[in-house]
Amino acid sequence: MRIGTARDVRRLDSSVIADYGIPQSVLMENAAIAARDAIAELWSIPGRDILVVCGSGNNGGDGYALARLLYTRGAAVTVLAAGVPEKSGGAAENARIVGRLPLEVLRLDASPDPPLLKKLDFSRYDLIVDALFGIGLSRELEGRMAALVKGINESGTAVLSLDIPSGIDADTGAVLGTAVRADATVAFGIPKRGNLLYPGYELGGRLYLSEISFPPEVTGDESMALSVNVPPLLPPRNPAGHKGSFGKVLVIGGSADYRGAPALAAMAALRSGSGYVRLAVPADIVNQIFPLIPEAVFIPRESTGPMGSEHTDDLIEHAAAADSVVLGPGLSTAPESIRLARDLIAGIEKPLVVDGDALTALSGREELTGDREFPTYLTPHPGEMARLLGSSIHEVETRRVEVAQEATDRYGCCVVLKGAHSIIAQPDGTAWINLTGNSGMGTAGSGDVLAGILGALIPRFDDDDAEVLRLAVYLHGLAGDLAAEKLGEDGLNATDIIEFLPEALRFLTGGGPVDPFSGKIHII
Repeated sequence: MRIGTARDVRRLDSSVIADYGIPQSVLMENAAIAARDAIAELWSIPGRDILVVCGSGNNGGDGYALARLLYTRGAAVTVLAAGVPEKSGGAAENARIVGRLPLEVLRLDASPDPPLLKKLDFSRYDLIVDALFGIGLSRELEGRMAALVKGINESGTAVLSLDIPSGIDADTGAVLGTAVRADATVAFGIPKRGNLLYPGYELGGRLYLSEISFPPEVTGDESMALSVNVPPLLPPRNPAGHKGSFGKVLVIGGSADYRGAPALAAMAALRSGSGYVRLAVPADIVNQIFPLIPEAVFIPRESTGPMGSEHTDDLIEHAAAADSVVLGPGLSTAPESIRLARDLIAGIEKPLVVDGDALTALSGREELTGDREFPTYLTPHPGEMARLLGSSIHEVETRRVEVAQEATDRYGCCVVLKGAHSIIAQPDGTAWINLTGNSGMGTAGSGDVLAGILGALIPRFDDDDAEVLRLAVYLHGLAGDLAAEKLGEDGLNATDIIEFLPEALRFLTGGGPVDPFSGKIHII
């Protein structure tokens, strides 16, 4: 499923109208039908007292068409006209039809402080439909429009937004000053980035999608590089295989301050199907983490402090016997460990997952990954991404898709920007939004678990960089969702995610139903 920007959606709208001859009025009617069906499913219609708030553009036109459909289904409908549609076009046509129906139409005047907003009791309605702006907003809401949104939000009344909550940037999901908080949103044609990126996703409530007659070749337009991450199939296990057949993973990391990180990565690798996991960690922490993971083979590194570059040659030799290497969990950012990580990134000739402290070592040294001949995967959280790009966390969080792509361009490898709805990007410009996962996964060690999962899956794919990363990120989130379903989100920890990996794998290999949109997008 492709995901578009506001500009993409306008282009697709024009294409559907000009190239396929589908009138704007038909698109508007289909949008209204989809919204009506969502209302019927969530709240019912007959006898309901519904306020439809309409702007002056096409989003408002959808609202006028919906008002008519709700009236014919037996709702008591009031329309609040917050703008005047142009004299021609679908919005004007539907506004004229509403004007002929026995509906109450309230008009918001253009004064900075309209009297209507002071006397209108939003709370008396059973439902408010937000058809103010849709994707047409490009500046912060202020004045009477901000006051209108405030009235909607403070009413306590259920809200349905059309296409995207008014006040949400359709490209970034950011709040433009203030925004409608919806209980549900019906997106039209294709989902917009702002429907799926936070905080827009959260403010949109339950997300529905209707294609409103957009042909598949339009909704699947490959010029839109961003898609929903629908996971590839997991290659089947060899029924006659042995531990060496199912992938040999080497995890390099650990320090006196971060002893659990490499253990979590190793446990995740084993729980994700790896047959043989080795742990290269400082010798003085082996006895402390061995009880956590007795199935791993330990490669103790003697050192008076954090591991340093004196271990480079030996670790490169051990890496040669592995199918994949996970570098960085708990390694530390001591100068000697930074030098070791840089030497290993340049010297290891196997697929490599760069995580944790190894990402700090890589920051600003793009040539280390750019010159590698083997697949490389970077798994930064927003703070690590900011260091990789010499940026700020605020910049990373407000431009997640663009930032992930910038990192792939700069470092020449696949990247996942972790977080709520992680972004996966590859150097050819293609990117995905992953929809599995939940807030309970915002816990120490969760990223180490992802690194271990990725390390385990790499040997099962034929060097298809993006495919294996997409599956790993999806699987990580799915295990977290299964854990949250059983345990709740508040008390979730990284070990819980690991414990649910076998069940997540069973789902992905046919043991249970898998929703490709993770229950986050409902087709209507």
